Amino acid sequence: MHISLERTLFIITLETTMKTRLTSCLLALAVVLFASAELFANGAIKGTVTDAETGARLASVSLRMEGRAYGAYSGKDGTFLIKNLPADNYTLLVSLVGYEVKKVNVTVRDGDTTAITVSIRPQMLRTNDVVVSAGKRAQAAQDVPVSITTVDAQGLQQRNITRIDDALRYIPGVYVARDQVNIRGSSGFSLGFGSRVSMFLDGFSMLSADGGDVKFDVIPMFNVERIEVVKGAGSALYGTGALGGVINVITAQPSESPEFRFRGFAGAYTLPRYDEWKWRSTMPLLGGADVSYSQKIGNVGLLAAVGWKGNDGYVDYFDNWQFNIFAKASLELSQRASMNVIFSHANDNRTNWTFWRSLREATRAPVGTNPLERFLSVKTMLAVDYRDVVSENFFLTARVGAYRTDFTTLNQATAGTQIASVADAFNGEVQLTSIVDSTLLFTYGVNAIFNMIERSPIVSVNAPTQVIAAAYVQGEYKSLKNLTFTLGSRFDVEQTSGGVQGSGVIVSPKAGATWVLSEQTQLRGSIGAGFRAPTLTERFAALRFGSFTVAPNQNMRSERSWSFEVGGKQAFSLFGQDWTMDGAVFNNEFTDLVEPRLPSAINPQIQFINITRARITGIEVGITGWLPERIAGFETSLTLMSPMDLGLNQILKYRSTTLWYSRLILPLNFVAAGAFQLQADYRFQSRFDEIDDLSIAIHDATARVPIHVVDARLIVNMLHLAGLPALVTLNVRNLLDYYYTEIIGNLAPTRHFTVQVDVKL
Repeated sequence: MHISLERTLFIITLETTMKTRLTSCLLALAVVLFASAELFANGAIKGTVTDAETGARLASVSLRMEGRAYGAYSGKDGTFLIKNLPADNYTLLVSLVGYEVKKVNVTVRDGDTTAITVSIRPQMLRTNDVVVSAGKRAQAAQDVPVSITTVDAQGLQQRNITRIDDALRYIPGVYVARDQVNIRGSSGFSLGFGSRVSMFLDGFSMLSADGGDVKFDVIPMFNVERIEVVKGAGSALYGTGALGGVINVITAQPSESPEFRFRGFAGAYTLPRYDEWKWRSTMPLLGGADVSYSQKIGNVGLLAAVGWKGNDGYVDYFDNWQFNIFAKASLELSQRASMNVIFSHANDNRTNWTFWRSLREATRAPVGTNPLERFLSVKTMLAVDYRDVVSENFFLTARVGAYRTDFTTLNQATAGTQIASVADAFNGEVQLTSIVDSTLLFTYGVNAIFNMIERSPIVSVNAPTQVIAAAYVQGEYKSLKNLTFTLGSRFDVEQTSGGVQGSGVIVSPKAGATWVLSEQTQLRGSIGAGFRAPTLTERFAALRFGSFTVAPNQNMRSERSWSFEVGGKQAFSLFGQDWTMDGAVFNNEFTDLVEPRLPSAINPQIQFINITRARITGIEVGITGWLPERIAGFETSLTLMSPMDLGLNQILKYRSTTLWYSRLILPLNFVAAGAFQLQADYRFQSRFDEIDDLSIAIHDATARVPIHVVDARLIVNMLHLAGLPALVTLNVRNLLDYYYTEIIGNLAPTRHFTVQVDVKL
């Protein structure tokens, strides 16, 4: 083959140029890698975490750098190592379930490894914690400007919590009305209505794409590390839905060493006291089991769990059966980058029970109810988060997730619209944290939500969609006098298909301050805005529900709120023991609240419209501590509220004015220390003064009473008793078998008991 001289010279020149450029690129890459190595190989902290009372080394202890992205977990032998730290002064936040949270100041120098030993005390009553939900970063709870409550895995295990709504019923200032969570009275109740509280799983939104509501059973409670509840409007960081607050459920990371866990429980509901309510002669049964395995090998960790639970129901035709799968993989991509992949799936098959037949027959469904009709729902969530320490003062977090809900009614015999929906929610976020210096920090990012109903016969348009795009920024400035100021805002734009008028730009500002006067005294104050965009179902629903029809309303506006709070925390000594008191005064203003316009002779349809302007003012106080010689632990909280409908000048519907929750812990050390423990909870919720009168369709719809519920449990620690790695718990819920309702025409769970076994290997 003939090749010209010119072509030969061209090829030689091209090869020489490419080699030169490749050499230059490799040299540049080497310089970058060398600089990176210099940047991330400056120093380290190594050490051991021990029990302050026994001296035993503690595994799976979380050690996080306050205000930084660095951290680690202690291994099986209690040791830890945090590498690649730039020379600086750091504050370590050390935490473990069942122990106090401790702050440790550490200085790291170039080229040195700082060795420390940290001892933490057992603490059954949590008075402090490390939280990530208030400012989207790790910080001590006492340093945040808003009220925040946490529940850890130990409290969930002891109460045999299998659904998150049961956990929330024990949190100060929170109550649940069927599928709707109320934080300081924010939500009320309306069947089929979107949530006014934002729910997240490891930072990913868990509000459904169609109804904007929470599906409680998709939250993997067996693998939850803790629940954080931020009270007050939280849209400045979290966007739509955070009208009354934010709930972030944080799952456990894969363990450093192989870990097998099992939980099984079985029990029964007792039969009603009234003959008119007895629909069967034997006690309805309930039970379930969960199994999980967790292990970290090298740079890869995996946690996988599967669970099943079901019950015969405490009223006739009310059985349900649930199946769930959860998996979490963690990958250390480099010395500075990591990634988590999360998968959660839940299947719920239950009877389609709606309202009682009457108060006299409260355990039976209305005459004509089809006993074969069932409600089937399938929820699947897949999400990925990526974290990168770009530099010593610049961190990046990127999240992307998809959440599908699929529900349908089986064996529907009555005429009318089939209640069904398949909907998808997609969520993406990029968050950046910049540390300017030791006094100034910024958190900022962008977020996009895409909601779509794939198919549903209950909406008036075909495949409606909703897009919400946002940008947010928050700055934190810490002065020399332990004063920290927070200022930020979020800007959201919402657009819905089907000819709906967009909302324009929704601005949600926030400001706050904390003042740490001493280790015993902290003060806080905040003001913030919240909003909730109307959901696709609320705008386009067109269906028949019993004798009612629901009409669409495409002109709905976003609900808005403002939250004001001033509070503080005080530690003190009483009976020679440590006690803590936390209190807050709050005021929440709501505008354009969506309520159902009920049918009348003129208009026979139900329609959701913006009709309410409301104000809820109140005070919340909580006290936690131990009696002399630690013979008993005690915690109690009281929330007093004045919920007013400013348009009608009356009490706001479906709101309680008083919430009082208490817990008593009695260590029974008569056989072996730590072997037996008796606990009791008391929950009081005042009667709703105002509700909708739906007596035209529901018999005795207005029947309601205050709520008084006592729960009790006996916990046997087999490790202390017989050397076996197991807990055996006898739980009794609603010990006094008190009858009450949480929503119209529905008897709340009656007395039931379970025997639970937890094994950890």
